[in-house]
Amino acid sequence: MDPRTSNQNSIDASGEVMEYGSSNDQRMQDMEIWPSDGGGVEEYDPWTAWLYKPHTVSVLLAGACLLIWASGVFHPEITSSHDKVIPIKRGVWAMIAVFLAYCTLQAPSTILIRPHPAVWRLVHGMAVVYLVALTFLLFQKRDDARQFMKHLHPGLGNYQRDHMDLTAETLFDEFVIAHVLGWWGKAVMIRNQLLLWVLSVGFELMELTFRHMLPNFNECWWDSIWAGMHTVRYFDGKTYEWVGLSHQPSIMGKVKRSLCQFTPAKWDKDQWHPFMEPRRFIQVFCLCVGFMTVELNTFFLKFCLWIPPRNPLVVYWLILWWLIAIPAIREYNTYLQDRKPVKKVGAFCWLSLAICMVELLICMKFGHGLFQDPMPTWLITFWICVGISLALFLLEWSRRDHLRSIKQL
Repeated sequence: MDPRTSNQNSIDASGEVMEYGSSNDQRMQDMEIWPSDGGGVEEYDPWTAWLYKPHTVSVLLAGACLLIWASGVFHPEITSSHDKVIPIKRGVWAMIAVFLAYCTLQAPSTILIRPHPAVWRLVHGMAVVYLVALTFLLFQKRDDARQFMKHLHPGLGNYQRDHMDLTAETLFDEFVIAHVLGWWGKAVMIRNQLLLWVLSVGFELMELTFRHMLPNFNECWWDSIWAGMHTVRYFDGKTYEWVGLSHQPSIMGKVKRSLCQFTPAKWDKDQWHPFMEPRRFIQVFCLCVGFMTVELNTFFLKFCLWIPPRNPLVVYWLILWWLIAIPAIREYNTYLQDRKPVKKVGAFCWLSLAICMVELLICMKFGHGLFQDPMPTWLITFWICVGISLALFLLEWSRRDHLRSIKQL
């Protein structure tokens, strides 16, 4: 029996369960695995085979050597310090490094394999560390939390209100650039023009709603949606023929193949279908609400914790969320397309929801007393009308859908 047509499973060198068939053939190409002459055993491309071997014991020994050096096991007097805070900081960072190393080696792999499955296992560990740190921050007082942020960056202190007017001085402000790149990234991740416009209009409404609390809600970047969708169309219309690095005939071919490792192995169109049924509409609506909540949390957290826009911690913050969102969106779309009666969301999807909820709780707790201006009455009336209209729309849609299903029986 040809193993590529068998229904049995195998375990690849990275520890992932692989099913034989067309998906396995694609996975073999993505990870540069090539069928052997016997047809029963897969072999990696010779030039990259070492990247897909576990190396768990080697990394463990190397990590132990680093701990011996960093902790001063054999020379404790060298690492001793009169400042008691420094050893605590070093110990916390070492603890995080050990946890991330464990996640990189032993955590379950995700549905993404480029540039390497270990990269996304590392991102998974970083997301867990961020969630745990947020939980710790939630139990602190607001002033203590602001002082705690100084341990992450010495420049953190007073927050300065800034109005982001489009002038020559603010044209390339960090948050302006982040907005442009953010909308481009969302277009590449979501890959649906309608949902992107819903998110754009929805966030404009959020800016209008919370403008009395944060005056810098004044920007809009629809041109980035256009650029992102053109990127989606480019990758969607491209033919993918992955050839191993050792099979490239020239040096430039090998360089291009190495760079292509950081591009998608394949490009699937995410089918959201928000108007397929009321349940799917609610599921896609929750995705949009989650996106806008994460964006609002970023602005309110930096305001409550006195984090200036130019602080590098904001950039790291946004990059981490971007890395978490890439697999989370893929997992959520896979969850919606799955027709199994019993199913669960992926690890990144669950983590992103948990992080968003804890961030929101921190904003609510630390925001008490910071915003003196009440929400205008017309805004409250507007959102009440929107909520009632949406509820009536879903009820009528559900009623018609139920009657249609009865007639079909």
